[in-house]
Amino acid sequence: MVSPIRSIAVPAPPFDLKLSYFDRTLPPTHSKRILCFSLPKDADKQQIIDQLHIALHYTVQRVPFLAGSIVPFSEEEGNRPWLRNVSPKGSAYLDIKDLSNSMSFESLAAANFDQELFDADQLCSLPQVAYIQAEPVEVCRIQANFIDGGLLLVIQINHVAIDGWGVTEVVKIFSEKFRDAQAGRIGHPLLTNDKTYVSDRRSLVSSAGKLGNLANHSALTQSGYAHANLEGKGFACRTFRIPADALARLKRDVSPVEPKDHNDWISTGDAIAALLWRSIIVARHRAKELQMRHEVQFGQPYDCRKLMQLPEPYFGNSIYFLRTDVQMADITNGQDGIRLAARAIRSDVNAVTADRFRDMVGLIERTQKQTHTRLSFWEDLSTSAIMYTSHFAFDMHAMDFGELGRIQAFRQPPRGSMIGQTIVMPKLRDGSCEFLLTETPQVFASLREDDLWSQYVEDDKSQSQPPKNKDDWQIVIEPSPPASPAFPISPLKLNSFSWTVPSNDLSILARTLSLGDATPSSPPPTPPPKLIKISDVPAPHVGWLRILELNRPKAKNAISQQLLAELASAIEDVWQQSASVHHPSSHSPASEQVRALIITSSSTTAFCAGADLKERKAMTLAETQRFLAKLRATFTQLAALPVPTIACVAGVALGGGLELALSCHMRVFASSAVVALPETRLAIIPGAGGTYRLQQVVGRAHALDMILTGRRVDAAESLRLGLCSRLVEVQVGEVDCWDGEQEGEDLAKRGGRLRAAGLALAREITRGGPLAIRAALGAVSVSTEEAENLAYEVVLKSSDRMRALEQFGTGRPLIFEGR
Repeated sequence: MVSPIRSIAVPAPPFDLKLSYFDRTLPPTHSKRILCFSLPKDADKQQIIDQLHIALHYTVQRVPFLAGSIVPFSEEEGNRPWLRNVSPKGSAYLDIKDLSNSMSFESLAAANFDQELFDADQLCSLPQVAYIQAEPVEVCRIQANFIDGGLLLVIQINHVAIDGWGVTEVVKIFSEKFRDAQAGRIGHPLLTNDKTYVSDRRSLVSSAGKLGNLANHSALTQSGYAHANLEGKGFACRTFRIPADALARLKRDVSPVEPKDHNDWISTGDAIAALLWRSIIVARHRAKELQMRHEVQFGQPYDCRKLMQLPEPYFGNSIYFLRTDVQMADITNGQDGIRLAARAIRSDVNAVTADRFRDMVGLIERTQKQTHTRLSFWEDLSTSAIMYTSHFAFDMHAMDFGELGRIQAFRQPPRGSMIGQTIVMPKLRDGSCEFLLTETPQVFASLREDDLWSQYVEDDKSQSQPPKNKDDWQIVIEPSPPASPAFPISPLKLNSFSWTVPSNDLSILARTLSLGDATPSSPPPTPPPKLIKISDVPAPHVGWLRILELNRPKAKNAISQQLLAELASAIEDVWQQSASVHHPSSHSPASEQVRALIITSSSTTAFCAGADLKERKAMTLAETQRFLAKLRATFTQLAALPVPTIACVAGVALGGGLELALSCHMRVFASSAVVALPETRLAIIPGAGGTYRLQQVVGRAHALDMILTGRRVDAAESLRLGLCSRLVEVQVGEVDCWDGEQEGEDLAKRGGRLRAAGLALAREITRGGPLAIRAALGAVSVSTEEAENLAYEVVLKSSDRMRALEQFGTGRPLIFEGR
């Protein structure tokens, strides 16, 4: 029999290790790798324990700081809790646990080693996500969990001392020593190394005199508000698999058809990353957890060992954090979206240099005691971003553990997982790829309905189902975590399969889960009149031009909660109809596509006078904050629409009204238009994009003039400033207010010359190829050479382009289909 719980200490041989500044900036988290082995029923467990002890002892002699302790800096060194050192005072530990009465290898294998079956409290001697404390924490503990018919070997190594590649190297050394112990080449008495191991990583990983410029590193931020929007959500961890043949096909499908040069290629890892990025973003949108954004983000660590020409083996941290941004409308564009994402990822990887890494280290060295450095996209991981980590190149399954054989499965405990974290496991022996996703159950349901995803990915057969009755629900409301250490730690308390409400209003959940008898209710109240009128006009070639008419003339179209809700719904509808036709799984024909959007007013005297201040006066602070959050999100979604948007402005456009117009790509002003951002005169500032969108249009100097003075700018000056794209002379009273209630009225027949000019501009734009207009819009929005190249790739293979080439010079009119 094996003792239920037992620990064997392996003391540290002498070592003098000086961590790099980069090492000491990382949070004190432990890598936890669960190696699953099968064991025969008659396996000699005591002998296995002894061999594991011998293997760990001699691994420590090879890598002495495995037996060290992670400690905070001393008071003289700043006493910063997120800066760490390795002390030689400590031991590595082999922990033994007998779980044969509660777990079996057969049941784990039947569940495909479902991630949720690996409880950190049960299997790990260092179960916490991170240890931020005054007391020392071991660098390394290995826990051997004997289960019925198997062994779960959990390797726990602190990332401050050893990075992911280094952990793999340690496991490789450990497997070699384990085989040596089985063969009797090493054993008792245990020999120790008396020679002091000396390593100064500061000389290997340093800034080399570079001061570091935060602007050079888009994945990083030093903002104190970087995580202000983090909130808990119910989530689950799922393991999926891409078979070897599907993986080869994926790489072939995503690779450039006609490479531009020898650098125009993608790796298998790029193809995997692009598929996961595109599929998660699409699934979140379909699950209504992500509204259309201007850009979506992809973050990943990149190992700079080779770039830095570090000696082998180098166990320290040498990763550069990358952030790749693409237009959401582009990445969701089916197979082309995956191809674009892969090339964008490869482009950013190729741009990493040794000097760029040193510049990042210089930034950390220069600012380590003044501020935190964090990932800039961390707060967006549940919406528009994912964090991708790949162990695919770590050849764990090739490691030979002698009589234990090879690893049957490689897993990580779900504790510490967070929505948006995507982990690719080491390549399996048959060449296939396993990966772990952490998302909400709704996102997983959307993934299963994605035809493109299903072409490559095998469904996770071990998925648990959502709770079927209210007694099975876990209600978890997570507070926003405090600002975390550099390269942040996941929140310490996030429960898998927990279900959360989006706000602290438990009454919503109570109503949702109520199973009691419904009480008789009075007839529903008559809905208020619509404040936005909608009409579609045929566009050239294919699709429609959509007109949104703000129709609250008595209040000068002030943005009330009802008007904002209708505007948000209308913009989301445009996004759906403008984007869905580009998905291979969509059944929507191109003829249903919205190709341009025009926002106008039913009033001669006001486009929009900004927020409804009368309504605002009755709001609490919390209600005001929620309103502003929705207003900003709506304007951001409008600004990110993948089709041209045009604001037709007559009369006043003040505050939020001008911000609404600025969220459109183009503006057509009537000669009666008067615009301003007067917020400073009310002791506030523009809060829905005015401070940054205005200067993008008119420049910093003119923006400062308008914002700081709050003065009104007429139509003629607006044209000179570039604030409007067209100026239309109109007579006072030319645009009549429409107070009718007829649904479906053709708004194109109303509005006089201003609306006619807006429609003419929309028609002029949409005479071009639909795909070309969208691609050009995306390229101009990003304004980089790479964005232009990627956008060009999208249109290069379109049938519209081929048709235009064939008919060029024939005199026949071109009819584009948007394909």
